[in-house]
Amino acid sequence: MGGSNAAAETPTARLELTTIADAKLPTKVLYTVRPAEGNDETAQLFDRILDGGTTTKATRPPLPEQQHIAYQDGVYDLAYEVIEETPATRYSVKVDIVTGSVTEAEAIQFADLPEVDQEEFAAHGLADGDPIGIGTTFLYTDAEREQSVLVPESEYSYIIWDDGTEAEWVIDDAYDTTLNTYRYTADQVATAAEYGQQMRERFTFELAELPETQREIVETAITDGPYVVGPDETPSDALVALADRFRGHEQAHGLDEEGEGDLSGTYLVRYQGDVYWTTLVVQHNAFQTTSAS
Repeated sequence: MGGSNAAAETPTARLELTTIADAKLPTKVLYTVRPAEGNDETAQLFDRILDGGTTTKATRPPLPEQQHIAYQDGVYDLAYEVIEETPATRYSVKVDIVTGSVTEAEAIQFADLPEVDQEEFAAHGLADGDPIGIGTTFLYTDAEREQSVLVPESEYSYIIWDDGTEAEWVIDDAYDTTLNTYRYTADQVATAAEYGQQMRERFTFELAELPETQREIVETAITDGPYVVGPDETPSDALVALADRFRGHEQAHGLDEEGEGDLSGTYLVRYQGDVYWTTLVVQHNAFQTTSAS
């Protein structure tokens, strides 16, 4: 039945309104780095950048450039330059479960592996032998490859950890790449609250003087959760007319981006004095006509 607050797999329409503080708006539309929790390399990198710039090594930029990024209480613009390029090889490997018996002559203790090999295992959370039975990629520079006993062609088929864990070592493929050294710098665009205020001032439009049928839809979406029209239902004239009120209004997005033209999307709506983060999803074939209901 139209107006249910239950989710549908592919609804004909869905309207959701949630109050939101200005400081929370940037995380709704921007690439967001979450504060470090444990071994969160991205957040740790961002902290180092904000401390005055830093370098990091990767085959591709670990953070986007020339777009606004939200982090904690601020919005930032990052820039980087590549200051060094190092030839490297990426190997597709399996650290697999041993299904038969380990051939001792083909096995090596993890503690006996060269440091470069142990570091690659550690970088993937495999230094203690758990978990195994996974496929992943290991990256070696040309210099590191010369020190390895596992690549390019492994001298061993099995690895054994101190606790007795055993794994089969398999190389599936390899391809050349470049390990770049990136130097990052950051400029603060605004505080999160300031950025959200600019978003609110730019994108908010008001739903006012609504007929009772449209007002009931909005208040149901606010009070009871998403207003959903199921996939086998026909939207009411009131909902079609309400959706028409969104046409021509700019969707909420990053202030450095272009707005989307589709009717379905996210908006900032003022209703009875409060600003709501609003999600409108409609099936186009059901919303082609305008009604005055």
